[in-house]
Amino acid sequence: MNVRQEVATLIDHRQSRPWMELILPLYTMALVILYYRPQALPPAIEDTLLDGMFRWVIWGIVGALGGVLALSALFLAFYLLYSPLYLIENAKRILDPHVWVDQREVRFYLGCFVLLVVLVALAVMDSNLALASFVLLAGSAQFLWRVLV
Repeated sequence: MNVRQEVATLIDHRQSRPWMELILPLYTMALVILYYRPQALPPAIEDTLLDGMFRWVIWGIVGALGGVLALSALFLAFYLLYSPLYLIENAKRILDPHVWVDQREVRFYLGCFVLLVVLVALAVMDSNLALASFVLLAGSAQFLWRVLV
């Protein structure tokens, strides 16, 4: 293996964070479940585990994951809201067979637009379901980006 391949392997390894694709969706699911069903947390766990210094450790982890979730939700909202603008702006290029267009980029923005339409339809029918769906999508956004691209 030459130096270029080793550097590319290291860069690929650093950009890949499979633990985040597991931890953040689990945290998000727990957050949504505990928000809508607070009785799901057994009182025994609430009383014994959240005493003393352990309480601050838990709050630190919850706060850090909450920040990552908020940042993920911000990026998700941006791409969902930007997708119709991108598709309208580049409609001539996308529909012209003689112009080269990155198909992965178009597929990504089409997927974001479909998600936007589904979320708006859910918001019209049931706003709580739309909010929970958006939060769950934000929590699993890294997996979502990989599927769309």
